[in-house]
Amino acid sequence: MTNHWIDIRNSDCVMIIGSNAAENHPISFKWVTKAKERGAKLISVDPRFTRTSSKADIYAP
Repeated sequence: MTNHWIDIRNSDCVMIIGSNAAENHPISFKWVTKAKERGAKLISVDPRFTRTSSKADIYAP
């Protein structure tokens, strides 16, 4: 992840490509969760269905 966590928390849409942030970066993923609580959409693009994919609003394999 290359963005500052505050930017992620304040995002309307978060796209995670090829990363399982929920398992590999659980502390950082809390900011994605906070964004979702505010109404943000999570898009997961990964050939594997991961824990991050299970939390996504849109999953694209």
